[in-house]
Amino acid sequence: DTLTSINNLGSLLQDQGKLDEAEPLLREALEGMRGKLGDEHPSTLGSINNLGFLLRIQGKLDEAEPLLREALEVCRRKLGNEHPSTLSPMSNLGNVLRVQGKLAEAEPLLREALEVFRRKLGNEHSGTLKSMNYLGVLLMDQGKYDEAEALLREALEGSRRQLGNEHPNTLMAKQSLDALLKEKQESESPAPDPPSD
Repeated sequence: DTLTSINNLGSLLQDQGKLDEAEPLLREALEGMRGKLGDEHPSTLGSINNLGFLLRIQGKLDEAEPLLREALEVCRRKLGNEHPSTLSPMSNLGNVLRVQGKLAEAEPLLREALEVFRRKLGNEHSGTLKSMNYLGVLLMDQGKYDEAEALLREALEGSRRQLGNEHPNTLMAKQSLDALLKEKQESESPAPDPPSD
């Protein structure tokens, strides 16, 4: 219970944007859970995912990736590919790989996560909406603007309905769609004429 409280406090601080305060708490919770519950206990796996997600937000991708790989591998083996606890590290790992530029490795993870989120939890679950955003940004990175735009618009509209206009996930979806529309417009603009002598 103490470790769960430490983990929850770390997650709360993370949600408030206090990342430097959250990190030592999430590390302490994970270390304690590994020691008391073992590496494959559901609470430990959740703690691994939480720390991996925080490290990704902080830009510590080389630390985040192995944690998220561990969480995903154990969740797949112990819980199956379609368990809700498997989907979070799957989506988070796909996003870390995308940010690292490993688009070919990230895409199947993000597509699988979104497909299962939709089927198991519905189109407007917060995990589904976040997964739409992650895949939409990856598709933008690949230059697949039309497919990306459809997903990002769906993510934004769903987030507005479910979470409101000011929720961080809604703002993230709006930022992603704005970036896509700007990039799409720039790609469609004719190149300027070279200067004449």
